[in-house]
Amino acid sequence: MIKPDIKKLPEASQFREFLFPGIVIILIVITAVTVLKPKIDSLFEIRQGVAKQKKELGQLSQKSAVLEGYDQNELKNRTEKLLKVLPVEKDGPLIVATMRSLVSENNLELISLGVNVGELATESAEPTKKEETVPSLKIALDVAGELGDLYNFLSSVESITPIMRVDKVGISREGTSVESQVSLSNYFLAMPKEIGKVSRQIVPVNTEEEKVYQEVSNYQPPAMGTALPIVTSGKENPFAY
Repeated sequence: MIKPDIKKLPEASQFREFLFPGIVIILIVITAVTVLKPKIDSLFEIRQGVAKQKKELGQLSQKSAVLEGYDQNELKNRTEKLLKVLPVEKDGPLIVATMRSLVSENNLELISLGVNVGELATESAEPTKKEETVPSLKIALDVAGELGDLYNFLSSVESITPIMRVDKVGISREGTSVESQVSLSNYFLAMPKEIGKVSRQIVPVNTEEEKVYQEVSNYQPPAMGTALPIVTSGKENPFAY
């Protein structure tokens, strides 16, 4: 049996007065790590968020000052003109009415007309491999008439609203008149999927963009009426045979 060293007991007892303060210090450190540190981190995150919001508010204020410097009526007029040239959505019936009017305006006979409006986009639809910035409707029509009138028709197609471009033309001649198969594209704007970033600066219109605007602002709708075609469905009186 080992006997305790009586001489060392007084030496160990002298540390008893530091035992309680040591335990208190250890508890304070543990509390600081487990409780206070997350609170301090959260305060720093809030402070950073407030600083970011102040910065964004300053950027928005600068943008607002720039926009207030523009003529509101001029902006409205320019936007309306551009949206007539390049609509924000596809409108099959309007294109049909426009093409009928344009063919008649150029003294041609419309044999057939088809507009491929595509499919309506849904949330469940499969995304396309490459989204088009400026999508288009495909138009195919057969017309007959004088060759000079056909040339005038093709020229006027690319100077009316909404904007169109001639993709392909096939001509078969029969005497003094011709029959032509024409493929066209009618363009429209795709709706943006997100708003521009706050940090993005407002870029003023440059010389090249102003030149394009002046060119397309001269585009006009066909001179003749463009009444939409009337589409009927079913009978007026469902009880009449």
